[in-house]
Amino acid sequence: MKRVLSFFLAVLMILTLVPFVQAAPSFSDVPRSHWAYKEITEMAAKGIIKGYEDGKFRPNNQVTRAEFAKIMIAAAGVDIRTNKASQTFVDVPKSHWAFPYVEHAKPYLTGYKSGTRYYYKPDQYAVREDIAVALVRLLGYDRTNKADLDVLKRFRDDERISPNLRPYIAIAIQTDLMKGYNNEFRPQDPITRAEAASLLYRALLDRDDDETKVVFPTPDKPELPRSVSDSFSDAELKNWDTGKAVGTWGVVNKQVTAISTDSNLDHYFLPLLWDEDKNTNRYELTVDVNVSGSEGLGGVYFNGKDGKAHVVFVKKDRVTLARVEDAKDGDLDVIASGSYKLKASNRLKVVVNGDSVSIYMNDQFLFGQQKVKPEGTKLGLYLQRNATKDAPRSITYLDNFSFNAQP
Repeated sequence: MKRVLSFFLAVLMILTLVPFVQAAPSFSDVPRSHWAYKEITEMAAKGIIKGYEDGKFRPNNQVTRAEFAKIMIAAAGVDIRTNKASQTFVDVPKSHWAFPYVEHAKPYLTGYKSGTRYYYKPDQYAVREDIAVALVRLLGYDRTNKADLDVLKRFRDDERISPNLRPYIAIAIQTDLMKGYNNEFRPQDPITRAEAASLLYRALLDRDDDETKVVFPTPDKPELPRSVSDSFSDAELKNWDTGKAVGTWGVVNKQVTAISTDSNLDHYFLPLLWDEDKNTNRYELTVDVNVSGSEGLGGVYFNGKDGKAHVVFVKKDRVTLARVEDAKDGDLDVIASGSYKLKASNRLKVVVNGDSVSIYMNDQFLFGQQKVKPEGTKLGLYLQRNATKDAPRSITYLDNFSFNAQP
């Protein structure tokens, strides 16, 4: 289907253990003779896994994908109370018990795509290959280790490993996060609660028996640029902070656009990764707004902070500078506009110099505005919901973006 967006959802899947209140890390069905006794009790002592209200752990129960999303949140120390989440998956609505865990654990998850809809399949069992990927991503090994795919040849069932997951499985084997059985990796076998506890223990705690060591790496802080050009030939959107995007953004035919399953969301924002700490007073944002049966309603945003931003967008008969106060509020505070006849491709340039804004269309000055108070440093691409709501019949794309900041 042409509407299909090859979006950024990473090829990762994970599991979670059902957590109920447990007073102490001791379970009636996990005796000291159990093969995973140490791992289960240690993980329970850390508060990462919990048992059931009847004092049992049920080590042989299989783990669903929804359940592991919750344990990943606990293991990674993510406070789901501090950030609101928008719905990504059709089958995990906000009323679902696992909604906040699935949404906040997306860096470690895979989803499924059918047409323009994303599914998580929360009730399906998590399988070994998905766990391997999640642990590799959790520990950052995908950034620090190069996959040697030859290690997979030692397994008789290596052809059962999903193609997109093979590098992650190789790294999991190389770093001893996971092992095979009788020359088989069993990538599609469901994981039990005991196996999940053992794998998490090996990944998080079993490091020279130093139980006080912090095992989650601090994410590397790359040197961020002050100038960026992006023709969207790379579908991974490496120049953009997709984790903090509003709406679901992705690349289609080397152009970028956005959609959302949240019917209350009226504005989509894709933040640029740039060196915001450099007290920049003057910068330029340029982008092509390409329309296919739509009325435009796309462009750029700047002065972004706390979900608010100034936006400049092209529409049927004019270009508008406005203020968005809430991404879920369709109303805009219009500041200024200039007459313009929408074309199939529209080159928009916004020059911000202190508190003044100049707007150009197709390299011609259109209008300017003074006393636009600088309120934040977030900036990037902007679309309104109506720009893509009738896709594929009508849709707006953004292309050939450039950003240049001056001291």
